[in-house]
Amino acid sequence: MLHRVWVWLAVVTVLTLSGCVNIPDSYAPPIQRKPLTAPQPGGLSHIINMNDPNVLAHIVRDISPNLEGGVFRWAYRRPEMRFALTSTTHLKFVMDFALPAANFEQTGPVTISFYVNDHLLDRVRYDTPGRKTFEKEVPAEWLRTDALTLVATEIDKMYVSPQDGTKLGFPIIRVGFIE
Repeated sequence: MLHRVWVWLAVVTVLTLSGCVNIPDSYAPPIQRKPLTAPQPGGLSHIINMNDPNVLAHIVRDISPNLEGGVFRWAYRRPEMRFALTSTTHLKFVMDFALPAANFEQTGPVTISFYVNDHLLDRVRYDTPGRKTFEKEVPAEWLRTDALTLVATEIDKMYVSPQDGTKLGFPIIRVGFIE
């Protein structure tokens, strides 16, 4: 009988000790901060990828409505897009695009002009095909937060398809403004 009491006490002691847990300290969640340039939900933003579901709201003209390869859309002679900015200082215009080798065989080197609100930002000659990134700071006085900002590019020579005569500029991947 004494043996049963000791076993019972041992079981009760083990169960009691196993119920003791060290409760961790609790911490307040971090302060939530709004990003400096946040896109407007469901509206225009400051930068857009061509595979973004909201991209058609940004396109003004001369860009194909069809997404190609899941990443790009074809630009024609003078593609134009619109953006909503929340700031005008220290912003860079950026565009990721490509110059396909097959097109380049026909056109040779091309010059692309970059415009922000009808101001010529730069004119760049591209002597080789491949993926390209254009990035340049935009003067703050060219930009607006109370109205849409329009950007356009213009290519000097377009590719003409020998099969159907379709004229193409270049594939656009991403366009907009970064800090």
